[in-house]
Amino acid sequence: MKQSILQYAMEGKLVKQNSNDEPASELLKKIKDEKKQLVKEKKIKRSKSLPRISEDEKLFDIPENWEWVRLKDITNFGNFNSVAGQDIQEGSWVLNMEDIIKNGGGFNKFTIKKLNDDFKSNKYIVEVGDVLYGKLRPYLRKIEIAPKNGFTTTEMFPIKVINQNLISPYYLRYVMLSPYFANRINGSTYGMKMPRVGTKYLASMLIPLPPFEEQKRIVTKVEKMMALVK
Repeated sequence: MKQSILQYAMEGKLVKQNSNDEPASELLKKIKDEKKQLVKEKKIKRSKSLPRISEDEKLFDIPENWEWVRLKDITNFGNFNSVAGQDIQEGSWVLNMEDIIKNGGGFNKFTIKKLNDDFKSNKYIVEVGDVLYGKLRPYLRKIEIAPKNGFTTTEMFPIKVINQNLISPYYLRYVMLSPYFANRINGSTYGMKMPRVGTKYLASMLIPLPPFEEQKRIVTKVEKMMALVK
């Protein structure tokens, strides 16, 4: 039932469309302009444009005022900032894969770095509102919203939407938890014992993008229905 709710949400069947909402096509224009500005300010790196989405790629029908986009089009994907493990200050929040419950179940714990902790590997920097996506064994669907600033293992991507007034990170999380997304990712992994999703593949994943106001309505509706299912 939970999976059906998410799939209906992705197809625009969970809440009504409102003709007064600014269409997703206008959101994309604003996001494109903002990304150019971020590149100009050297906050993100300029990257190659991804291929245009063909009609054959589109996975299902979506409402007229929605748009199909790629994950990299609306996020900072590929611009993750890292830090050497030994440079992380004592008292910082450090997230490991085991700290997240599978299937979007929340957090197990929050590891706080102590003076004698010795992290041998680099960590990604995490900021409040980042969508944390576990690339290792993605079928576990360890996907959450960062509740505070900190650091994470590089087996987890801290994905930042370009502008939270244009794209809801909570909506993006539900997209990544949905059946169509998980099924396509699981069919693309490499490695037998410890499968991972490829960075390029994830960057090009298709996202059904509604108007911003509808994104918020979908999140509210999904949360209410999930609570009833529980």
